[in-house]
Amino acid sequence: MISKTQYISIIILAISLGVLTAIWQINFWMTAIMIFLSVTLIMYIPYVWYMYFSQNTEKIGSYLNQRTKQPIIQFYCSLADSDERGAEEALHLLKKKYKSPNITAIFTVAYAALENRLSTVRDDILLIKDSSVRQYYEALLQVEEGHYDEAEEMSSTLTKPWMGESVKAELLHMKGLSEQAAVHETKAIELTKGMQRYLLVKKYKLI
Repeated sequence: MISKTQYISIIILAISLGVLTAIWQINFWMTAIMIFLSVTLIMYIPYVWYMYFSQNTEKIGSYLNQRTKQPIIQFYCSLADSDERGAEEALHLLKKKYKSPNITAIFTVAYAALENRLSTVRDDILLIKDSSVRQYYEALLQVEEGHYDEAEEMSSTLTKPWMGESVKAELLHMKGLSEQAAVHETKAIELTKGMQRYLLVKKYKLI
């Protein structure tokens, strides 16, 4: 979905390029390529920024919630809001769109994590191709099943620091050490950007 600001920017850009190319006598195809590339940048820069680089959780949330007609964004927004029904509906759409079990596994496992039932999706965890994500959920599964020593050991080997902090927070919550868990929650958030940061902030009920 393109915002009003993007629409206005595209119109202004097209007019400006049209005037400049007429003045400089640039040929039609070069003008068309310049307009195409500029429009592509205008459309995708906000997406890339808010999904991967922004640290402003309110703006990230606003951006995502304006685009919940896209199943993948609806899915993650539902996870952030602990909306099991919304996540289930989006998961159904994602499974219809992506036929590969390796692709749908990450969504199935994320949904199971929301409901604290990772033990029911062991096989799906093994299908996740990204080893860092797979190991993260394997560590969370250890926490869920009460294998605290194993979970703590695994938390120190995870390749993405935020994942290790998140697992440690879950582990401490299970042990009833909420204040200590909050320290690791804060560290996990500080180590993330974009949508992942938003998901963690919502998960830890900080907004």
